[in-house]
Amino acid sequence: MAAVAPPSDSLTVTDSLTGATVTVPILSNDVCWIPATAFAQIKIAQTTPPPVSPADTVPIRLYDQGFKNTAVCKSAISSVDGENGKLYYRGYDVEDLVEHCDFLEVAYLLLHGELPNKVEGKTWAYNIMTHNYLHTGLERQMSTFRHDAHPMGMVISTIAALSTFHPDANPALKGENLYVKPRIAPGKTPTPEEADRIRKVDETRNATIYRMVGRMTTIAANAYRHRLGRPFNRPLAGSMDYCENLLYMMDKLNEIDYRPDPRLVKILNKVFILLAESGSNCSTVMMRHLASSGVDPYTALSGAAGALFGERKSSAVVDMLKRIGSVDRIDEFLSLVKQSGTTARDSIATFSPRKNRLRLMGFGHRIWKTHDPRVRLCKTLTLELFEIMGKGELGEIALQLEARALSDPYFINRKLYPNIDYWTGVFFHTLQFPSDMFPVWMLLPRVAGMIAHLVESIDDPEYKIYRPRQIYIGENHRPYEPLDFGRRPSMHPDAAAATLGLEYQRSDPQAARRRGANIGEAEVWDEIAHIQKALEDMGRTLDAAERDKSGKGRPGSPASNAAMPIPTVDGPTSPGSTFSRKIEARAESIRGLMRTLVGGPRSFGGSGGNMSQQSNMETTVEQLKKDLHDLQERQAQLLANLAMHPLPRSPSSTNVQDSGSAQAPARSASSARLAAPNSSVPNLLSGSGSPRVIARQPTQKESHSQ
Repeated sequence: MAAVAPPSDSLTVTDSLTGATVTVPILSNDVCWIPATAFAQIKIAQTTPPPVSPADTVPIRLYDQGFKNTAVCKSAISSVDGENGKLYYRGYDVEDLVEHCDFLEVAYLLLHGELPNKVEGKTWAYNIMTHNYLHTGLERQMSTFRHDAHPMGMVISTIAALSTFHPDANPALKGENLYVKPRIAPGKTPTPEEADRIRKVDETRNATIYRMVGRMTTIAANAYRHRLGRPFNRPLAGSMDYCENLLYMMDKLNEIDYRPDPRLVKILNKVFILLAESGSNCSTVMMRHLASSGVDPYTALSGAAGALFGERKSSAVVDMLKRIGSVDRIDEFLSLVKQSGTTARDSIATFSPRKNRLRLMGFGHRIWKTHDPRVRLCKTLTLELFEIMGKGELGEIALQLEARALSDPYFINRKLYPNIDYWTGVFFHTLQFPSDMFPVWMLLPRVAGMIAHLVESIDDPEYKIYRPRQIYIGENHRPYEPLDFGRRPSMHPDAAAATLGLEYQRSDPQAARRRGANIGEAEVWDEIAHIQKALEDMGRTLDAAERDKSGKGRPGSPASNAAMPIPTVDGPTSPGSTFSRKIEARAESIRGLMRTLVGGPRSFGGSGGNMSQQSNMETTVEQLKKDLHDLQERQAQLLANLAMHPLPRSPSSTNVQDSGSAQAPARSASSARLAAPNSSVPNLLSGSGSPRVIARQPTQKESHSQ
């Protein structure tokens, strides 16, 4: 396939096999680019999987592993000039911003496109610093993490949990256009409806931005203090400085008037500016990728934050410097970096857990082919921090390692220069923070840039869900061959249908529909559940009636009424089941009988009774027994129709015991009689098939009365 660049702003591509020619436009915006979809005009024969027809063709795809030469968006937020070592935020040189701005001003610039004036700056800072409190429920959630939980894991989880505390900010709950403005053609005036929608979108966006940027400092400080076993601090009242409030929440103990060192606050503001934005890096593209699905910003931010939780970060630099241990070992370390693992395996093991390779962490970058301007600025700020906090041995190792690597032709020829992770790692170590906090420190300023990319992506007229193509290299079409197992899987046509346990089905008959039972079977299980509930209630009722008849209880008294509940049939019924409706009708008649029983004579044989009342009560009891007998027969019929039998009882079951077990409680006389009319009916819950109804375990008072 040949490519020729004609003198115009287009590229002509000719397929050497077919002779087909397509013209691809060359577009320019400082950097020339071509739309990848233009190559879809070229059709080639399908190879994997084999085509259905020899004439089938597919569009040609552009393969770019890792996006080495692929642009996924058009952005006005930042410009990275890796060849000349320049970085611009909205057109401003990052060096100028570090010199003249604080972090919140730069965050405003990234999000709104312009630096704020005095009024805008104060309003912006006020809105951010008054949205830094966490819901007490979220604080309690953070306190439940393990004492040794990684701070970055806590931060990522808490950011995701923010969406549950702000359902009004979730498009899945409030509507897909919660953050998307209506598309207005250039030069066209929005209609009143469109203007109102734009206003609402702006309000929602601003509230979410204030929460995300403001609460990140509190989340980070809480994660740090939880790791130390210290209580969480409240934000610093009245502070309008982002970094001052962050250091306050991390470091305040019991001082009444504690304020962070203003020198540290100033330096930290400058470092945060350097880290706020860096083009389409891994975490930023992840933010855009997730946002393209329409997910809420909190969930998108938590996913993007996870991209900063990798092994090749600033914490790895400090680990490397600690393994070097002293300035005297730097030359030995660098010599091993240049060797392969096969020739220096034993020596490498003294510097790295990797037995076959030794990396010079914090050096080299895919984009920056010369010195990254942020590295020089960060090194200068780290040297200022040395004057305040002290250099320490690790700081000296870092200075010497950089100097020797930059003077070594091996690294110079390969353009391996220090990257931003090198000096930020040394910086945060000098601030006396543990290395597992470094990813959190890298995330905090990056949030502003990530949100700016999220807003820009959903405002893009070409806003679409990210769906990259893949090149299939797997197996071709293969016929299915049955698995040669001792037992056939349930999905095989010759295998018996899978059957759920009786106890499982009875516990939640409606859910059996979801778990694979057919509709007719689920309805039968509904009926069985209703019957079993009625059997248990009537068993308790007859027990109580027998106790009262023998003089051991009195209907109408609180204890007796508690022991004689009015039978109810709980749970949903199947609308298509005739017998279910009959059960409901029978349950209502049982309720009426029980009202007569509870509201009847005060005792069967006491002085306050009479023969007529006793006769009514005995009639009621006999009717209950007859209904119970009918229910037992119906239960047996249903079980027979299903051709199912009770499964063996689980050893962990405590409320159902075999009647032959030595630990089984003695059954009351009425419970034994309940099973007598039809001794062949297996009980639904019994593990042994003994014909009995499982009654409620008696309370201590009832056991004493029995």
